[in-house]
Amino acid sequence: MRVWIVGLIFILGACGYKPIATFAENALGQGIFVRLVVNLPNPKNSVAFKDMLNRVIVQRFQNTLTSEQQADSIITIEITKVADTSISQNQEGFTTFYRATVYVDYTYDNKKGVVKKYSNSGYYNYAVSLQNPLTTYNNRFYAISQALDQTLTQFVSQIAYEGKLNK
Repeated sequence: MRVWIVGLIFILGACGYKPIATFAENALGQGIFVRLVVNLPNPKNSVAFKDMLNRVIVQRFQNTLTSEQQADSIITIEITKVADTSISQNQEGFTTFYRATVYVDYTYDNKKGVVKKYSNSGYYNYAVSLQNPLTTYNNRFYAISQALDQTLTQFVSQIAYEGKLNK
């Protein structure tokens, strides 16, 4: 077992592997503050989105959340638009499935004076319940969360790329 672990460390170290946290630190620094611009039609999704980004910062970037005054970088997030598009109807013409497309702006400003803005989008399909509007509401909420997760994945990649360029 130890031989396997030592071999894995040797292989990953020898090929120049660096975790994404290394690149994120190059771009963002140590402490990060997340500023949320609430999307008024979808306030619950906005707050959940900030929580998702906070988890990404701690888990994937292996960084710390700080106050705005102590932060090396400030990331501002805003859900700019949520579009629901009908993608399927029943025989009577009622919509049975929608696609929720979410558009998000990410802006980060670090102490080095670098300001970058990324506009990302994601989508997810959800079912409509003609008998229970609460089910439709919950399905839409979940779809928006999944679409936001797609935009977060894009943002993580963009930060890693930015960190690799700015060593």
